[in-house]
Amino acid sequence: MNKSHLRYLLVFLAALLVQSTIVKYMEIVHWRPDLLLIILVMYAVQYGRKLGSTAGFLVGVSSDLISGGLLGLGALSKTITGFIAGGVSRLFQERSQFIFTLFLGGLIHDLIYFYINTLGKEVAWRVIWFVHIIPNLFYTAIVGMVIYYFAGRWLKADD
Repeated sequence: MNKSHLRYLLVFLAALLVQSTIVKYMEIVHWRPDLLLIILVMYAVQYGRKLGSTAGFLVGVSSDLISGGLLGLGALSKTITGFIAGGVSRLFQERSQFIFTLFLGGLIHDLIYFYINTLGKEVAWRVIWFVHIIPNLFYTAIVGMVIYYFAGRWLKADD
């Protein structure tokens, strides 16, 4: 395991801890940034589909176990997100790839998450889109840009 992978592991563990304890205090209305998704997209952009989907599965299962929600839902949505983020990021220039990939990954993640979480329930998808998915996506993207700005170079360094 090289140093960059070790750094990501430490950041994933820290993000898991912060997501389960501190992020609830960052809530605006009922929107929260998804720190694990941000770090996952950064990892997938750097290391590609295979490692992105593997990391997505491990991070998703870990968050499922801690959150007490539907076991496997986070694992499935984050695995698919890691796979897609790892593949799509190769299509864009270095500067723009992270934020676009974060938006796309966040959208895919939330669509999968809300679709499965609401199966068999009477829901208004317009409400889910405009009250949950889009605001969460923007909040996660803003926090993601800050994290990428401060931690991106350190995580990419492969000494």
